[in-house]
Amino acid sequence: MRAVKGRTDKRLFCIFLLSMAIYVVIFATCFVELPVNRPPWHIALLFYFHSIPMFCLQLLLCRLAKLRWRLLVPLAPIVLIGVVFLSVVQWDLLGCVLYLVWCAAPVLGCVLAWAVWAVERLVKRWRRDTRQTPG
Repeated sequence: MRAVKGRTDKRLFCIFLLSMAIYVVIFATCFVELPVNRPPWHIALLFYFHSIPMFCLQLLLCRLAKLRWRLLVPLAPIVLIGVVFLSVVQWDLLGCVLYLVWCAAPVLGCVLAWAVWAVERLVKRWRRDTRQTPG
């Protein structure tokens, strides 16, 4: 993988770090007291905010990774945590639903990053082709 050199890549990395720090604070403040009794906006941030750091990380990987298998690296922790969670909790249906709800946001962030990266590549290719054709 190449080093983070470009201005866009540095911005993506900074947004990733900042949004991940914010999510860690959201996560930690939600589980400070038990039982969890938080307002709906806090629960919504807990379930959906982590799509932002995942989007930035995945887009950065798409831009920098030479080997395409590295694009699946951010999804590996989701699968690993899910397997551990479902084996420990043993709530068959409820555990699966909680896992799917919790993991929907980062998977959506990854898919959106792949789409943005694909569009970016198409636009670059189109610009390169239109410059090369005499006309």
